[in-house]
Amino acid sequence: MPKKKRLNKAQKQKIENIKWITMFLVVMATVAVYLASFIEVDKTQASIEFNKKTLAKLNEDLKIKSSKVERLKRADVISKKAKKIGLVSSKPETIIVKIND
Repeated sequence: MPKKKRLNKAQKQKIENIKWITMFLVVMATVAVYLASFIEVDKTQASIEFNKKTLAKLNEDLKIKSSKVERLKRADVISKKAKKIGLVSSKPETIIVKIND
C-alpha cells in the first residue's frame, strides 16, 4: 500500500481557498435563485390581485346592465319609448269565439 502524500502548507492553503470559493459561489447562486423566485411570486400575486379587482368590477357592471335591461323590459317603459319615437300603440281587441254545440 502506498503511503499518503503529505501536503505542504501552500497546498493546504490552496485547497482551503478552493473550498471557500466554492462555498461562496454556492451561497451566491442560492441567493440569486431565491431572489428570482421571490420576484416571480410577487409578480404572480400582483397579477392575481389585479384579476380579482377586474372580475369584481366586471361583475358590478354586469349587475348594473342587467338591471337596466330588466327595467327596459317593463311594459310602461316600452310604451313611453314608443311614444317618444312616434310609434302608434296598438289598442287591445276583444276576440269572441262562438262554439256551436
